[in-house]
Amino acid sequence: MIKFFKSIALFLLLFIVQRGFAQNITITGTVKSADGETLPGVSILIKETKKTTISDAKGAFSINTPEKGTLVFSYIGFKSQEIPINKNAGPVSVILQSSDNALDEVVVTALGISRQKKSLGYAVQELKGQDLSEAKESNLVNAMAGKIAGVRVTNSQGSMGSSRVVIRGETSIAGNNQPLFVVDGIPVDNSQLNAAGARDYANAISDINAEDIESISVLKGPNAAALYGSRAAAGVILIKTKTGKSKKGLGIEVNSNAVLETLLTLPVYQNAFGQGSEGKFSYVDGAGKGLNDGVDESWGPKMDGRLIPQFFSKGTAVPFVAHPDNVRDFFQTGYALNNGISVADAGEKYDYRISYNNLKQVGIVPNSGQGKNSFVLNTSLKITPKLTLTANANYSKLSADNLPGTGGSRSTSTMLQFTWFGRQVDINQLKNYLDENGKTFTGTIVITAIHIG
Repeated sequence: MIKFFKSIALFLLLFIVQRGFAQNITITGTVKSADGETLPGVSILIKETKKTTISDAKGAFSINTPEKGTLVFSYIGFKSQEIPINKNAGPVSVILQSSDNALDEVVVTALGISRQKKSLGYAVQELKGQDLSEAKESNLVNAMAGKIAGVRVTNSQGSMGSSRVVIRGETSIAGNNQPLFVVDGIPVDNSQLNAAGARDYANAISDINAEDIESISVLKGPNAAALYGSRAAAGVILIKTKTGKSKKGLGIEVNSNAVLETLLTLPVYQNAFGQGSEGKFSYVDGAGKGLNDGVDESWGPKMDGRLIPQFFSKGTAVPFVAHPDNVRDFFQTGYALNNGISVADAGEKYDYRISYNNLKQVGIVPNSGQGKNSFVLNTSLKITPKLTLTANANYSKLSADNLPGTGGSRSTSTMLQFTWFGRQVDINQLKNYLDENGKTFTGTIVITAIHIG
């Protein structure tokens, strides 16, 4: 009897296993694009079991599936497609349609030649003009900061000075590590002018208005820049300006942009001791004796409210207290206003674009600012089917009567002056530097001239 039940159990087990195997089938087929090209590496997924396979070099595939279910075909640059499993359908032929979001980006490479990005043998990254003009910088180089992998942008005095760009780190100890800039096929020098002097003037590349740029391509490494020679050893930044080719008639564009600028951070200053030495302090005005004995470091008395004559009190003892925000109060809110207009047109054999832009900028350092007027002309004329005449012109006039100072001298460096600035001084009391006749004070009370009494 026991043997009988064992036989029945074994029979049922074999039946279930056989039944389970019977429910799996093999689906074969090929995957092609809409133009008939076979697609290798297509991912084929069984939606219900998550089992996957890929098509081979000829686009063929084979996969074991249940009798019922759905196959999902996916491939980069093509729309995913789902097909129900049919055990009686025979080999499957799948046609994938190109996706609107296909990774088939075209970039501008050396000598203005356009190539598909995925076909290049070197690293290249592109920025569109709108990436630069939405939050417009007065210096074009600053607009690339944080937008391109491997590119580091530094500047010496904010938005009105020169900026330095390095691709993939420094490559030379003594040489120039900046990339070569090429604007519409013309190399442009981006050297920093007098960066180590009393005033730091903007680079030549800053003369280009962001509204006139169609795209920027960054070619990384010497292989990418081989056609430009040794000057491009640190890479190349290709700038392509806008033309009228995209217009199908006369077009006028007006742009206006406003940017506010505030101080981001400051050093941490102590607010316990004021100016002086050995815990003592006594001011001396500009005409007083002992001016050469002045001490401007903060080794003076504690700023605990004790009564001491100070430069603004006309000899009267007043509380000696800290002004924690005296450095921050020196700076102001800066702004930049950009206004421009462009006219473009194109015909069967010609196109042109003319633009004008005006910049007015006021810095965060009082009495500093700059103004700039830019004119750009791009034209082309098709003389014969094989001969086209093009002309590009860029004219820029910059006026900056008082750029912020740089360098290691207190007479030129704003922040270096505050290294010795008295913590007890209220900066707002120093802003009125004109007398009742509108003239600057002579024999000015100099807060850094301290006499130890």
